[in-house]
Amino acid sequence: LAVLRALPAFEREGFAPWAARYAARDALRGRGVRLSDGGEGQYGVAMLRRTALALVPLAVVAGAAGCSRTPDAAPPDQALSTAKQRLDEASTVHVELTSQGVPKGKNGVTAAKGDGIVSATQPKFEGEVTATIQGNNGAVRIIAIGEKTWMSFFTEDYNPIDLSELGAPNPSGFFVPEKGLSRLLTETTGVSAGEAKRQGDTVLQTYSGALPGAPVDDLLGLGDGKGTFQVTYGIDQASGELRTADISGPFWAGSTSTYTVKLSDYGKPVTIETPR
Repeated sequence: LAVLRALPAFEREGFAPWAARYAARDALRGRGVRLSDGGEGQYGVAMLRRTALALVPLAVVAGAAGCSRTPDAAPPDQALSTAKQRLDEASTVHVELTSQGVPKGKNGVTAAKGDGIVSATQPKFEGEVTATIQGNNGAVRIIAIGEKTWMSFFTEDYNPIDLSELGAPNPSGFFVPEKGLSRLLTETTGVSAGEAKRQGDTVLQTYSGALPGAPVDDLLGLGDGKGTFQVTYGIDQASGELRTADISGPFWAGSTSTYTVKLSDYGKPVTIETPR
């Protein structure tokens, strides 16, 4: 990963910025060495040559593995603004929500997985939602179209349900531009760039900051709307898309829990229809 972080700077600036650090780590420089091609070989003294440039990222970046941000990380404001635009303009997106440290028996959503259609007028969601309601924990299938919701529980049929009566948020709210998940990006303050992390074939640049309680409460129906939460976003360096959001804080009084949102499949064809 450290090598990947260094390559853009190496390509842009060449070897010069790395020379001193490379020399400091060159264990063979000035020592007698024998080069062999399978024959008798040749003897000489090791020196810094252009043939060593291919090894520079491996030798030098090892000492830079603890860097807090990549040399080419976009400024935080720009990165979050781009991520918001990508999400608001996406026609669809797949979402996975998980949680850690949730106090036992507390009411609220603890997990979700499904597809969303992004729309300012008729956002949609179809998938599975896990929640604790009145002390009972279970997973149900949910279809949400705008403000209307249907639930399937122990049956293939969907029945209309008012999630607000159960103290649960409407999952279609995640996919409303300006008000849903993308709102968190504009509400985050004190943002700074962190490490780049690999997720499969994707390199995510992390950005961390603070979130007020109101947008968290509006999105998840958790917290009192007054606390402060810590959030770390993972943004795809190549596409600028938001891929992960780790939110930690007082979702319940007297405890700290973490909710993680993972986004994928931006723009993948999705059909969500009213249940029959």
